[in-house]
Amino acid sequence: MSPPPLLPFQRQILTNLLDEDALCIVARGLGIERILAELGRACATPQALVFLLNASDTDEDDLRQLFMQLRSGEQADQETDLCVIKNETNSALRAQLYRRGGLISVTSRILILDLLNAVVPVELVTGVVVCNASRVTAESIEAFVLRVVRQQNPRAFVKALSDAPEAFTLGFAPLEKTLKALGLRHVHLWPRFQVAIQKDLSAAAAPVVELRQPQTRSMVELQQAALDCVSAMVSELCSSSKVLDPQTINVEASLFRYFDSMVKKQLSPYWHRLSTRVRRMVSDLASLRRVAELITSYDCVSLQKYLDTLLLSTKSDKGFAMSSATATWLSSDSANILYAVSRSRLFRRLPGDQVPAQTKARLRDMGLPENIAPVLEVPPKLQLLAQILEEIGAANLAAVKKGGEAGPVLVMAGSPRECRMIRSYLASLQDTVRFDIPGQDGHAGDADSHPRMMVNLLQGFFKWKALMSSKKPVAVSQNSSQASTASARAQVPQGRSQGRGASVGGQANRAPPPSKRRRVRGASNAASGVLRAPADKLEEESAELAASIISGDGHSADRDILLGFGMHDSETSQTTPAATATEADDASGDATNGYLDDDDADWAEALEAFDEHFGILSGNETIVVQPYSSRRGLLSSLRPTQVVMYDPDPAFIREIELYQANGAPLKQVYFLVYDNSIEEQRYLSAIRRERESFEKLIRDKSTAVIPLSSPGAQSGGGLATSISPSKALLGIVASRSHRNARDSTVQGAEEQVPTVIIDVREFRSPLPSLLHAASFKVVPRTIDIGDYILHDNLVVERKSLPDLIGSLRSGRLYNQAEAMLKHYQYAALLVEFEVNTSFSLQAMSGITADIQYSSISSQLTMLVLAFPRLRILWSCSPYETVAIFAELKRNAAEPDIERAVTMGQEDTGVERESIYAQSPIALLQSLPGVNLRNYQTLARKYRNIREICAAKKDELEQVLDKAAAGKLYEFLHATASNV
Repeated sequence: MSPPPLLPFQRQILTNLLDEDALCIVARGLGIERILAELGRACATPQALVFLLNASDTDEDDLRQLFMQLRSGEQADQETDLCVIKNETNSALRAQLYRRGGLISVTSRILILDLLNAVVPVELVTGVVVCNASRVTAESIEAFVLRVVRQQNPRAFVKALSDAPEAFTLGFAPLEKTLKALGLRHVHLWPRFQVAIQKDLSAAAAPVVELRQPQTRSMVELQQAALDCVSAMVSELCSSSKVLDPQTINVEASLFRYFDSMVKKQLSPYWHRLSTRVRRMVSDLASLRRVAELITSYDCVSLQKYLDTLLLSTKSDKGFAMSSATATWLSSDSANILYAVSRSRLFRRLPGDQVPAQTKARLRDMGLPENIAPVLEVPPKLQLLAQILEEIGAANLAAVKKGGEAGPVLVMAGSPRECRMIRSYLASLQDTVRFDIPGQDGHAGDADSHPRMMVNLLQGFFKWKALMSSKKPVAVSQNSSQASTASARAQVPQGRSQGRGASVGGQANRAPPPSKRRRVRGASNAASGVLRAPADKLEEESAELAASIISGDGHSADRDILLGFGMHDSETSQTTPAATATEADDASGDATNGYLDDDDADWAEALEAFDEHFGILSGNETIVVQPYSSRRGLLSSLRPTQVVMYDPDPAFIREIELYQANGAPLKQVYFLVYDNSIEEQRYLSAIRRERESFEKLIRDKSTAVIPLSSPGAQSGGGLATSISPSKALLGIVASRSHRNARDSTVQGAEEQVPTVIIDVREFRSPLPSLLHAASFKVVPRTIDIGDYILHDNLVVERKSLPDLIGSLRSGRLYNQAEAMLKHYQYAALLVEFEVNTSFSLQAMSGITADIQYSSISSQLTMLVLAFPRLRILWSCSPYETVAIFAELKRNAAEPDIERAVTMGQEDTGVERESIYAQSPIALLQSLPGVNLRNYQTLARKYRNIREICAAKKDELEQVLDKAAAGKLYEFLHATASNV
């Protein structure tokens, strides 16, 4: 099926890009992938050679699919219009593909190597299309590629696209810097509030039902406790470090993922001066933000498991000891409230005499402790979703009876894990488990019927706790029962809120939210006087309960405990839900388990039961649950008649608008959001932040200062100029050179461009790009020794700080230093720091008077003692490294490329000090009177150590000075009595 035609504003965007080279910034959800496909389709001809840079695997798959759809079945046997080149493609095949032409998606590293090695016919290059232009910087490989293409082929076009306007507003003049790196002078801005877009999208709009689901009281308390922790930590972080900008570092900004990188970017230049506590707070803020997100997206069991995982990470053999390595927020009162309220959503502990024997046996058979009453609070939005789908099903059934049609229903969630939770809950709606447990007053029974999904999750939780407690014994507190009593929270009084969202469930634990947001975010729960047990006490009590399952007569706990609620015991379950796959949560990478048992036998049994109860349905009868990460092309391919947005997402709302504007049969859109929640705040803040970003870009566009330069002489980040290479090189080191030295350098460098041989693996770093921008001739080769060959006698091994630490610990750096000193007269270790980071090897707090083997400075000292000839170059940034290389290459001959490539191989045949055996040379250097300045003279005069021992004193004085010869002769001829 061919995709719908372009809307008028999309055609205008495409026309503007075809008319001139420009950077196009489009709001998310407005079909930038379709614009990219149409742009690529116009370029994908054998007569043109167009490169697609910075495209992800998802972008490439979407382009292939759109190309196939745009062809509408014509020439279906022909090859795809998009050619993808990866690391597996060899050089000869790449050369053939370049000659053939068309649209080629290639990684930036491969393309720059092929450009420098003349594998790419640059004269045939028509242009370059850059995806995700917000990632292009002056140091990036993409800027390197564009600079080389423009220098060798000024007629080639450059067109860049991006749908991340926020990235162009961070830092100083980010828009100007990006345009300069891309070599562009024009920018096209297309926000959602643009007049043409509003006109096209408002023409046809399906009715939207916004359902604001109230949170339960426990969710409100969890949210407030998490926000209290975040607020306290942000305040302490700002007070501890005065370099942070209080306008950008606040509680609202901490709810977004970009907050972590923003804080680290502001603190990076001063990182070595920060205390261990401040550094810990920076990492703890990411964990707290994740906890705040999970309150509304995870079920109660998974949230508690995630919290316990954070707590277990601070546990040692001696128990829970809060130290400098411990999360700073865990010792706060708000953290205790967070843990206590979270656990109260799972179960409440009962005295043993209040639980009937029959109930104890049932709990024991199910792998649960005997003295608990499961609470298992179901997420309110799940119940609301079930009611919505039930109403949609009833409406579709009525429409079919009247002769109409019913299309598929699409449910969109924030993550794959939420999708698995939704599928499992909907599949087990009619499968519930009831526990005959007395109520909290000891007389009346609670409404203790729980979905099978939640019960299975609770079983898996206690099994996980038992396994964790068995791996590392826990010192169970004697006062755990009192802690449990203090932490137990009374259930919320009965109440029913107004509105559609509150009508679902109607359980007693559903309290209406505060009428005003100020009441929700008022005084801290930590100051409210509510007694809560510390988090470590709750952890010990949970471990004690879990340990009781596998102790005593826990005969068959493992048999019935299934980690995933997609798997059920056939004796207790009448219906079998669809089996779901377990996979790590991509957004968090946390260690919580998914919704699937890993046992192969259970998996096969579930699949067999799935085939018995389920079959293939028609497209009009299906309910499709998908994450927003899989939304590209989903609406046009599925063509749903109802869409339910389980989580709010601005980009998908705009995709629905595009879907409606193309005449789609969309009847209803349901928008679900927790009222007065962090989820709602993040959604509103995202919309406001995007609007403010476009407004700032509009102002920056009108005042941006873009230098006039020819396409073939791009500045490349301010290092290269339009003057001669020698003067450009001279300008870099002007601050380090005297005027007379500059004049002589200019005269000697007019005829030859400075050359640097670089190992191909080094093209992942920004240094080769900056060297090329500084008018160095960059020669990429595969070399065995070193990373940079400046001249035939000098080799440099570059190490970033993480690479330096890893090489010292593994011992690889010692082998590299030995190889460099064996084959080159001068060898240097370059320790290079990143731009705008602290120029410090280690923190000031980590520097001690004692020598420690684990210390980086101590290991470097040992390296220098082992290799005295090795020189260490310290560079605060790649820009400074360019200046250092320029000084090192002054008045030096250019390196021999063939010699550098063959260096280190067995067939080398070059006469140098490496012809001497290394073991005798080491012995010779250790003799008295022999040093680094005279050992080579001895090695050339005498063939071996025996001849040196047989030499007379006057002969040694002719080779060495008189004092050194005397020391050597006396040592070699000393008797045992003299020694």
